[in-house]
Amino acid sequence: MNRQDIGFVQSSINYQFKNLQLLEQAFTRKSYSEEHPELQNNEVLEFYGDEILDFFVTKMMYKRFSRILNNELVSEKNEGELTKLKSILVSKESLARCMYNIGFSKFLYLGKSDEKNEVYKSKSVNEDLFEAIIGAVAADCDWNYEKLEKVCRTMLDMETTNGYLALLVKEKSHRLGFGEPCYRPFAWQTDNPEDWQSDNLFNMGIGFGGFGSTSKNPKTGKHEYGIQVGENKFTGIGDGIAQAKLNAEQKAYHFLIQEEIKQQFQNLDYTNPASTLHELFQKKVIMEVRYEFNEYHDENGNPIWNCKAILEGYGTFEADNASKKQVKQDASLKLLKFIAKTKIEQTEKWEIPTFYHGMARIWHDEGKI
Repeated sequence: MNRQDIGFVQSSINYQFKNLQLLEQAFTRKSYSEEHPELQNNEVLEFYGDEILDFFVTKMMYKRFSRILNNELVSEKNEGELTKLKSILVSKESLARCMYNIGFSKFLYLGKSDEKNEVYKSKSVNEDLFEAIIGAVAADCDWNYEKLEKVCRTMLDMETTNGYLALLVKEKSHRLGFGEPCYRPFAWQTDNPEDWQSDNLFNMGIGFGGFGSTSKNPKTGKHEYGIQVGENKFTGIGDGIAQAKLNAEQKAYHFLIQEEIKQQFQNLDYTNPASTLHELFQKKVIMEVRYEFNEYHDENGNPIWNCKAILEGYGTFEADNASKKQVKQDASLKLLKFIAKTKIEQTEKWEIPTFYHGMARIWHDEGKI
């Protein structure tokens, strides 16, 4: 990997390595290290990454579906449901798709036999890479859990069809009576061999048993992705298929939360926004809000508090105030207003298939996944 590749990987996983050799080791297959005995491969890193990911996903499900009530643990889902959910989140297909979507597989160090057999396309190899990267982060940060949690969340949000945000959308859609959400990638069919490289493909049926290339819309130069919840359509646009899907999914998720608030609350209390957000969390409308505080001084030397209110699926909302107590309320108010009052952009009607310079846009009901 060159400096640009390393920078891309680090920015994509939201972590800067102190020891870049660990990062490169995560991308080194055993076949390559056998040809270069001075190098270590990624197999042990993969083992540690697998264990870390397992713990992170289990904790994530605990915070989402369980709570202590009357000194006992109660859960919205039973053991079988939790087991199935976990198997989806950390499945070989899900983890491999994350690597496909972000394009990490092209950075793998492969032995000659692996190169010949094109193992970079293998689901197992890409699953191993996902886990090895997490293992490398663990070794580099000396197992700092906050940093590992941040990386795990970022990497799982490289948005696969079975990603965590997708599962939240699916769960809320069924619970609120909208039924199964429909995922509709805007696919392009092309005879250009360059468009059929593995890092350009998104696994989707298009009605006639083939696969659609996720090459960009030639009119806009962007990828497009649609999600339908009931009669409500949400379109995401991005430089890559992962970003486009994330944008569409966030719109659908925000819409569903607003619908759930309408069903459960007559009026929201804006006088104590931090308490209101906590109530929304207790009623399982939103994830738990995380707060980060930082003290600094203004030009006159007066202490000022900065507070970040962080909510998965929404982002970060900041405020500054001389009072630590008040700054939490200020940041919470920004987040609460965004959740409840922001108008969610919807698409009235998706375009029918059209042709652009020999490239056919594949778009019909049989293309749903």
